[in-house]
Amino acid sequence: MVVRWLRALGPLVFASSWLIAPHARAKPSEEPTFVDPRRRQLPPTHRFRLGLQLSYMRLTAAVQGDTKQRFHFVPLLVDLAYQAQVFKYAMIRPSLAIGSNVSNTLEAMPLLIHPQLHIGYQGAILGVAVGYGYFHPLIARKDVISEARNGLGQPVVLHNHHVGGELSFSTRVDRGALSIILRGMGVSSRLLHYDLNDRSWRFMFTFNLGWYFGDGSHQAARRAARQRAQPSQFGE
Repeated sequence: MVVRWLRALGPLVFASSWLIAPHARAKPSEEPTFVDPRRRQLPPTHRFRLGLQLSYMRLTAAVQGDTKQRFHFVPLLVDLAYQAQVFKYAMIRPSLAIGSNVSNTLEAMPLLIHPQLHIGYQGAILGVAVGYGYFHPLIARKDVISEARNGLGQPVVLHNHHVGGELSFSTRVDRGALSIILRGMGVSSRLLHYDLNDRSWRFMFTFNLGWYFGDGSHQAARRAARQRAQPSQFGE
């Protein structure tokens, strides 16, 4: 008896599940905080970024007798940034980085601070921007010799202004986005090394790996709440 009832009710349960399922599937998309992971979302209007920035710039070489030493400038910095979206695809991003030089000019320029400003295009994945920045070593000791590595006197680069471009890639992960930035820039520096006092341009390359906090769901919820609060144009 029970088996016959289950067989009779089976088609009815199956049909009712198909009638209810579309409503159950459609409900999350109507909620303002729902973000479909299968779709590429445009960047939220406001978001913060925490990154690790590594740059490289080639400096001068010193010669003493049969010894020649080439010096480099490789700052490794923690980068804090705020990015705002304007007119949907335009973006502006001020940032501030601070850290240490990890190359063979560490003793001459151990610490530096590096503010930057970038303006450009930011889509769901790809971004292109131009920017300006300035960095200056907080400690500058010209011609200092490393006690650990010995070698020759190290140069310093002071009052560095740079302009250049960047290419960025962002991918949404859970409630944030992983971000990779590649930059190439020309740097106007004053380089001091032994008798050399030179003001010239040099090329610097930068790799930046960071994380954008937030996926925009809270902003979408606030926009939806404001839209619901507005009076209907049909006078309902």
